[in-house]
Amino acid sequence: MNARLKPLRMPLLNAGRRGRRAAFLVSLAALLPAPARAAPFTLQGPGVRPEDFAVSTFADGLNYPKGMQELADGSLLVATSDPNPGSKGFYSSTGTLLRLADADGDGVAEGRSVLFSGLPGSLSGLKTAGELVFVCSTGKQISVLRKGAQPDSPLKLEGKIVFALPSSWLHPPSDLAVREVPDQPGTFELFFQLGSEYNFAVTKDTAAVSGLVSGVLEGESIYCLRVSDAGGVVTASGLLRIARGLRNPAGFAFDPGTGDLYFQDNGIDGLSDPNEPLSADELNFIAAPEIGGPQVLDFGFPVSYTAYRTQEVVGGKGVQPLVAFQPLPDPRTGNESEGIAELTFAPPGFPAGLEGGLIMGFHGKFNLGGLENEENALVYTDPATGEYFHLVESRTPGVGHLDGLLASGDSLFVADISSIGSLSTGSGKGVIYRIRALPAPPGPRFIRGDSNGDGAVDVSDGIATLTSIFLGSPTLPCPDAADANDDAAIDISDAVAVFLYLFSAGAPLPPPSPAPGVDPTPDALGCAGI
Repeated sequence: MNARLKPLRMPLLNAGRRGRRAAFLVSLAALLPAPARAAPFTLQGPGVRPEDFAVSTFADGLNYPKGMQELADGSLLVATSDPNPGSKGFYSSTGTLLRLADADGDGVAEGRSVLFSGLPGSLSGLKTAGELVFVCSTGKQISVLRKGAQPDSPLKLEGKIVFALPSSWLHPPSDLAVREVPDQPGTFELFFQLGSEYNFAVTKDTAAVSGLVSGVLEGESIYCLRVSDAGGVVTASGLLRIARGLRNPAGFAFDPGTGDLYFQDNGIDGLSDPNEPLSADELNFIAAPEIGGPQVLDFGFPVSYTAYRTQEVVGGKGVQPLVAFQPLPDPRTGNESEGIAELTFAPPGFPAGLEGGLIMGFHGKFNLGGLENEENALVYTDPATGEYFHLVESRTPGVGHLDGLLASGDSLFVADISSIGSLSTGSGKGVIYRIRALPAPPGPRFIRGDSNGDGAVDVSDGIATLTSIFLGSPTLPCPDAADANDDAAIDISDAVAVFLYLFSAGAPLPPPSPAPGVDPTPDALGCAGI
């Protein structure tokens, strides 16, 4: 998986000067904002109205952006990986933390500055908590830094957690989750993964960890430790294995309400064709009371999994996933999504129907983008029902891998680590998009077809419409909602439209439907709204 570098061919006396000049130019390029360009996608899916969102190119010309966090002034801290001299790749790079500022709030960052540089490269995870910043360099270390006095102040390295594992380890540590311990200011729980050593076999080797904490790690696992920031000194302790039987759980999100830990697990690559998986990617979770409990939960890998396309549950051991992601709408022939890279709960300011769910970026084919990557969708999942759909479809021209996600207020920031797809030649091709939910237009909110105003469309709505037409009562609470076919009149055809929608696979009702919303085609019927 590591990029193979060609030897540098240059006169020996000039090698150092040229190398320094190349490094300077790489760093300079990272600071110069490229001209803004239009986003290559809009949002789609059941109940999703593209016109409810503004999608902008927040920043481009970046070197492999992955992790993002919001600073106190609303600017973004972004983990990037600057290729080393002689390289253009992600895996031979030096880590740099950039600050991107959008002072006028127009969705385009007009300012960028370096807050820290010189980290081990291949930055793949970034989280902040309190005054601390946690950065993961894939397979190398987790760096702990301290924020400066102001959002634009340089960061200070406070310590590191160093991993020692074979270079051939297929799924090294690559992502993080952090949360503050209740009633203990300055104390945090840091979560990270050490995935499987192999694609489809039991991991028998172990890995050593040193630095702020020391110990031995078993593969196929999620670990947790406590980090304390007291008196300007950072310490760590309590290394604890909380889950096992996982191939590569490299993406975490805490439910902001319950504290439950949601995480993904990447499916098993195909044994004859790596691009046709043996098993489906998964969404799993650990309930808050079970995190760090006496039992290390076993999720079944490698003996248990859900087969790709056939949906067969193989083995059936361990904790079963909430969701096993299959092609849509037909697992045999539908649109694919493979290789979850990161997940986040939807921004609280997103429209009704999207709030409370998880958004996931699927990497898809490793070094391909655009029409050549039929697996790189951005997916919305309702963890309560297990239903999911593609917010951004795979094979979208101009999109490589929407691997980085950050939810904030009314906006979702999405980082395309390499818009051309390649992690070997994609330097300067990283892009961050902002997806902002637009304010709802003025007017009453209702659901098309909900004649009786009970908040759902069912048989009783068609009956209410017919009763009102022929008996004159009851009075319809929202005539605009009863106008099921949106022809600005209420008659028998509206009841028929509701019945066809419910029972005969009729056409979807006009908006607003199926979620409440404002009538995009206002007329004289009127409505008190819900």
